Amino acid sequence: MLWLDLETRSQADLLTNGLLRYAQDPTTEVICMSYGFGDEPIKDWFAEDAPFPQEVKDYIAGGGPIAAHNAAFERHLFEFVICADYDCPAPKLEQWRCTSAWAMAHGLPAGLGDICRALSLPIKKQTEGKRLIREYSATGFKTEWSGNDKELMREYCNTDVLVMRLFCQLLRELTPEEWNQYHITERINDRGVPVDLPFVKAAISYAEDIRQDVAQSLRVLTDGKVTKASQRKLRDEWLTENTPPELLEVILVGEEGSEKIKFDKEHRAAFAAQTLPDEVDRFVELIEQAGGATIAKYSAMENTHVDGRVHGSLIWNGAGATGRFSSRGLQLQNFKRDVFKDPEPLIESVIAGVGLSKPAESLGRLIRSAITSSSGLTFSDYSQIEARVLPWLSGDPRAEKTLDIFRGGRDLYSENALYMFNLPNLEAVTPDLRQAAKQGCLACGFGGGGRAVQAMAKGYGVKYDFDKADNIKTMWRAANPWAEPFWWGLKDAARSAFDSPGTITEAGRLKFQSDGRDYLWMMLPSGRVLAYIKPRIEIVELPWGDEGFELTCLWGSGKPKAGERWPRRTINHLILSENATQGTAADIMRETIVRAHRAGLPILFSVHDELVVEGYCKDALHAIMTEPPSWSAGLPIDADTQESKRYGK
Repeated sequence: MLWLDLETRSQADLLTNGLLRYAQDPTTEVICMSYGFGDEPIKDWFAEDAPFPQEVKDYIAGGGPIAAHNAAFERHLFEFVICADYDCPAPKLEQWRCTSAWAMAHGLPAGLGDICRALSLPIKKQTEGKRLIREYSATGFKTEWSGNDKELMREYCNTDVLVMRLFCQLLRELTPEEWNQYHITERINDRGVPVDLPFVKAAISYAEDIRQDVAQSLRVLTDGKVTKASQRKLRDEWLTENTPPELLEVILVGEEGSEKIKFDKEHRAAFAAQTLPDEVDRFVELIEQAGGATIAKYSAMENTHVDGRVHGSLIWNGAGATGRFSSRGLQLQNFKRDVFKDPEPLIESVIAGVGLSKPAESLGRLIRSAITSSSGLTFSDYSQIEARVLPWLSGDPRAEKTLDIFRGGRDLYSENALYMFNLPNLEAVTPDLRQAAKQGCLACGFGGGGRAVQAMAKGYGVKYDFDKADNIKTMWRAANPWAEPFWWGLKDAARSAFDSPGTITEAGRLKFQSDGRDYLWMMLPSGRVLAYIKPRIEIVELPWGDEGFELTCLWGSGKPKAGERWPRRTINHLILSENATQGTAADIMRETIVRAHRAGLPILFSVHDELVVEGYCKDALHAIMTEPPSWSAGLPIDADTQESKRYGK
């Protein structure tokens, strides 16, 4: 393996303009490179001092693997700078190994410094690094070294190579098929997502309209006390005055007597999940609108596109613990699903400068439509994939009744209502009873209780008191007798594997094994494994408030504050059933993408359980989506496949 890291400088801003535009900018140049072959000592090269290393050229020409952290950066810098300026052969895409993707496949964080903190590695990222990047790499960079900064830059670059080489020794090697999936994802990123630039530019001009719209709504709602979403002190005072104390606790942080309201994304989400007074609920909604998430997406399209396409948005294995995709930049994974059936008149109005009613809401509902192609788009979404995978994973004969609902093309929610409420026939299922059954199916599958039902229902505009929500939970569990034994079987199998390293334990279609030191593994039906790092038994607070001994592991996606240790999470039945289900759904999608790629379909991106392809190819894509993997015997799979000029739903 050739391990390497580049430091560069440019008048283009990497975060604002995106990687491809940055790499192609004529002002972008390489400062230095650190590299090492296998376990050999690290070497470095400064562009101002010497020709590009011949041994690296020879290695690349020989086709050997190249490891870099966030390897797309090094790959594009080689393509557009090093190969052009230093007569270096271009590495093939298949030569690259991304150590960030490698780490995330183990449930670790993506960033190099965060990986160091999470694993408590003896090598730390250099503290001067941020200053060096700010002074010598960012817009307005210095061209002459000050003091010993050149040596500090050398050390900074060398350390990155040492760190990635060190932590990769603690990871399992990814399989050839996993690296193949990563490389296909990079080809998808290179293809780019086509966007409607005239509409995007016009939509951005509505930013001020949105701010004014939200400001006016806040002014009316609060009787003039809050006139802008950015008025944090006034916002917090209004929330304190209008929120019941027991609900306000959700967003209070700090010591008793000196608590302050924390209203970041995570705390807002937890707060919004409560049964809030209507005016507080509306207040939170307005703050969300004013946060600029919609405008940020339009701006990302305008700022990062190259020839009308946005590149590099998809992150393979970005969801870490399960293996699902995530996004960077454009954030494809959280586009609004509530779209207009016919967006064209509204898009024409935006481009023509005609005002929209409720501009914040309308632009949010139009964001998907900004993705378009003259060749058309085809998008296919797996139908209720998690509701199918979960009972199938249990391997319980009693789950066949649920799977038969899907095999027969019947309605899951109505059939659950039939059993939950002991109804004589499907004709007796009222809309309210079906809605209650739906909330039970969506909230209770992974072991959720009454609070989970309340939160899920709230997302659908339905409010239940706790007693009703808890009753829905009880009835759903009774109607699905396979569920509870599966949850507790997962927990018992994980604990038994931990207690007996090297022993394989089973729960349903899943297997567990521990190495007795660094990992507890869950093997999915596909053969892929999910990793639980640094497992141990410790006292934790249980969901119902008591304390007990539970199995825990490092929480890769949970970032601590500066100076704090990396957080851990409980490996309970909730986590295990959710990870197993979403991981299996991810395997289905990952294999589907490989088949679609081999069939020559121009894939644009994947969002959760949906695949989007450029061109009108409904029959071909649907056939690929509904082809079951070889390991999924008995799992009923179906998909909703559509064609359109614009991306929709």
